[in-house]
Amino acid sequence: MGSRKSSLVRLALVLAFCSTIHALDITKLLGQHPEYARFNKYLTETKLADQINSRKAVTVLALDDAAMASLSGESAEAVKAILSTHVLVDFYDEKKLMEAQGSRSQVETLFQSSGAAKNKEGYIYVALINEGEIAFGSAAAAPGAPFEVVLVRTVTMEPGAVSVLQVSKPIVAPGIIGASTAKAPLATASYIAQPPVAAAPAPSSASRVCMGFVGAFASLLMLAF
Repeated sequence: MGSRKSSLVRLALVLAFCSTIHALDITKLLGQHPEYARFNKYLTETKLADQINSRKAVTVLALDDAAMASLSGESAEAVKAILSTHVLVDFYDEKKLMEAQGSRSQVETLFQSSGAAKNKEGYIYVALINEGEIAFGSAAAAPGAPFEVVLVRTVTMEPGAVSVLQVSKPIVAPGIIGASTAKAPLATASYIAQPPVAAAPAPSSASRVCMGFVGAFASLLMLAF
């Protein structure tokens, strides 16, 4: 009887631990910051939110509504390419960005991993400009091109997993804007009144491990009793 009680206590502890692990929901996370409503909306509509949620580690370079207005009238295809360039496929906080600029290494984005990018369109560089401002630029830009997109602030982060950083304007690789004019343009109205509806996020790796562990533990309990 004591053994059974001990086993049930262990299972309860495992379930309690697993309940604290949540899959990333970038739509919900950005939804806490209304200044990114339009950026959030188009992450959902382009299905980029689903891709972000499925990653183990990710950094989102968010644009506020004022910065997103510069993309009004661009094709949906171009906007998706630009927004996917704002998703880095690893975790970066300000310290790690400083390391990236120091090594002058190319930083991979979701646009590159999608397979749709040409040449270096899916990579960005990080640099320090002015009096130590962290700035970003497309790796496909001409040598010597200025870095005009700067880091504004850290919005939120979970160390090692997700980082949301606000930047001043869109990072646009040469040739992305105007490459396709046949697609429907980016809508400009009613986006604030119609907040995005989050798709069900994919379970995180930690969640899947927990579910598997709980299932195996429960099976052992059934065999034992």
